[in-house]
Amino acid sequence: MKWSTLDRELLQQLADIPEVTLSGFSIREGLNGTGVTVLKGHDYFGSWRQVATQLVWEPADLTVPGNLVESVDEAVRYTLLLILRNLEMPSRKPPRALAG
Repeated sequence: MKWSTLDRELLQQLADIPEVTLSGFSIREGLNGTGVTVLKGHDYFGSWRQVATQLVWEPADLTVPGNLVESVDEAVRYTLLLILRNLEMPSRKPPRALAG
C-alpha cells in the first residue's frame, strides 16, 4: 500500500461521520492501494486521489465534471455535498405497489 498523508486523513475524516454510512454510502481505501473510494451501497460512486498537494474527485458518472480541491476539509465538504445532492434526487425505481 502506498498511502499518502492526504489519503489517510480524508479516509479517516469521512469514516468518522456516521451520517455517511447512515445514508447508504461507505468509504473505502482505493482499489489500487491509494486514494479513497466512495460507494453507494455496493455501487461505485466516485473516488479521490492525490495529485501533488491537491485532491482530485473522479465521479463514477463520467458525464459529470470532476473537482480539484486544495485541502482535506474541502474534499470532505464536497463529498458530503455530493451525498446530499444524491439523496435529494428522486429515485429512478418506481415505488412498489402496496399489497391490498
